[in-house]
Amino acid sequence: MANFVLVHGAWHGGWCYRDTARILRAAGHTVHTPTHTGVGERFHQSAENITLETHIRDVVGCIEAEELTDVVLCGHSYGGMVITGVADRMQDKIRALCYLDAFIPEHGDSLIGLLHKALPPEVAAQFIGAFRGAALEKNCGLMQPIPAEVFNVAQANRAWVDRRCRPQALATFESPLLLTGAHAKVPQRKYILADGWDPSPFRYFAAQVDGQPGWKLTRLPASHDVMVDMPQQLADELTALL
Repeated sequence: MANFVLVHGAWHGGWCYRDTARILRAAGHTVHTPTHTGVGERFHQSAENITLETHIRDVVGCIEAEELTDVVLCGHSYGGMVITGVADRMQDKIRALCYLDAFIPEHGDSLIGLLHKALPPEVAAQFIGAFRGAALEKNCGLMQPIPAEVFNVAQANRAWVDRRCRPQALATFESPLLLTGAHAKVPQRKYILADGWDPSPFRYFAAQVDGQPGWKLTRLPASHDVMVDMPQQLADELTALL
């Protein structure tokens, strides 16, 4: 049996892993789905000064408080930034890293900086400008959620996802990730590419790791929210890391 820590992406909360967590727990595994400060059920803590560092500490705190070791750590989308930072600080507690249609940062990268690398310039500019502009226009420092339809989430699940997502601090997307390189010592790493939507920045990261030592690449015919639309398949991919 394993310890799974499932880290959500931007605007979401631990709620998005509901079905995947249920499947893993039914198989006897321990599963934690921490919610980042300022979103989900913690939206009452929302503030413009929340950064990527805050969210890294959220997950580090979960692992420490639950006294977890031999962890399979999965991060979705923006959560790839978070799990890289977590693994860099406690690589001795991490058994495997799973990047679920997620960003893979290097030292000094921010999410917005990675978008410039991963998307054509005009697409990156349109994406960043629209949501950064909305945050500035409302003078709140919060970036509004991208509608589920943009990510091709299954029609039956779109209303649920849109209803649950919350604005997230713009600073979380702009702040750079500082790394020592210790995260590279985690023995197993998997990348799951959601192959059912575009324009996806995550094809760039999948191509970067394809065939690299220590990496396994899997493609699923899914929307960006794999854990919502294909929970059983995601559970199968995660248990394959054991």
